[in-house]
Amino acid sequence: MGLYVNWGFLTGSTMLWLPFAVAQCRGRTLPWLRHRGPVRLLGAAGLTLYGVVVVVSTVPRLAGAAPGTLACVSYAAMALTGLYGVLLVIYAVKASAASRTGCA
Repeated sequence: MGLYVNWGFLTGSTMLWLPFAVAQCRGRTLPWLRHRGPVRLLGAAGLTLYGVVVVVSTVPRLAGAAPGTLACVSYAAMALTGLYGVLLVIYAVKASAASRTGCA
C-alpha cells in the first residue's frame, strides 16, 4: 500500500504542481493571483515544497534506500520545509506591502 501512495505523490505532484510552480518562477501565473505581490517568490516556495515532497522524500523511498539514507533525507526535508516557511513569510510581507501601496 505504501508503495502505491509514494507513486501517487510522485505522479500527482509532478503533473499538477510542478508546471504551476515553474510558470510562477518564470513570472507567469493565474489571473486571480497576479494582484497579490511577488509571483516569482511564490513560485520559488512552490518549487521548494515540491523538492521536499518528491525529490527528497519520495524518490529515495521508491528506490529502496537504506534506513540511514532515509534518515538523512528526512533531515533535508525538514530543512527545506523550514525554507518554505521562510519564503512564505517573505511573500506575505511583500504582498501586504504591495496591497497597501497599490502596486503589484
